Amino acid sequence: MNRDSLWDELIRRKMPDGWSYHPNSLQAALEPTCLSLLALRRRATFATAAGFECLFSSQNCDGSWPAFTGDQEASGLTGLAVLTFKNFGVKSNARRATEWLVRCHGKEARWHWRWKFRARDTHVRFNPGKYGWPWQPGTLSWVVPTAFAVIALKQCFAERRSRKIAKRILLGVQMLLDRACPDWGWNAGNGVVYGTPMNPHLDATAIALLALQRERECDLIAKSLSWLEHEARSCRSAWSLAWCILTMYAYGLPVSEGQERLWTISRDQFEDTATIAIAAIALDCTEHGNPFQVMT
Repeated sequence: MNRDSLWDELIRRKMPDGWSYHPNSLQAALEPTCLSLLALRRRATFATAAGFECLFSSQNCDGSWPAFTGDQEASGLTGLAVLTFKNFGVKSNARRATEWLVRCHGKEARWHWRWKFRARDTHVRFNPGKYGWPWQPGTLSWVVPTAFAVIALKQCFAERRSRKIAKRILLGVQMLLDRACPDWGWNAGNGVVYGTPMNPHLDATAIALLALQRERECDLIAKSLSWLEHEARSCRSAWSLAWCILTMYAYGLPVSEGQERLWTISRDQFEDTATIAIAAIALDCTEHGNPFQVMT
């Protein structure tokens, strides 16, 4: 396996309306489409041009994107689509998308849900006043959609941020810090459920740390990064290891050993298109940059 073979496979898998998760699926999805475009960003091909046309055409009128082509409901991965456009320098439709990101929030942002969590659902450990982005509108905030939205807003408004944008980014950052696992790292959602501490996941921790770039150093970030670097040495999941590489690179840590091991992971793990794409991005980041980097 090499980068060229991964790129060639992504180009081969391009469908008329984007990329699907699996080659036997006929429905394109937002995540593999965005990650495939980011993986191919240094290769000007018909596939990338056609892929962007698919993103343009699938955007909802409110500025969001659905998780799957043909759906209507907004997806929590809209932030991933926004940062994909940003990395290609495409500004068309970006304003509507960032406005949607600023408006969107988990349901705990509403006063009656905040009251419910504080007065009745006292087993919930998180602070409902610190909210991020949900996977679907009308649901609670989750780590990954919040992280992608924060990265997208930080990238899009790196030079100038209105008070409204800055506040929304801050709330997302506070939500991530608040919902970390008790000692370090992040699970998919809350760090404690019914009094039971959750174990951190490598991919969620890596993506959360990418969102926390350029934030004030704290013990949680330092310990989470140290844990991630340690766990990455024995990680045999191509998906998780690729995210670890991108996070370590963003924080200035060495990644060559991780990249070398990523080459050796069983080909069986590369059936999923999103995994192929994120692996290609991770293997290429030291030469052509990290699309999830936050510079300021």
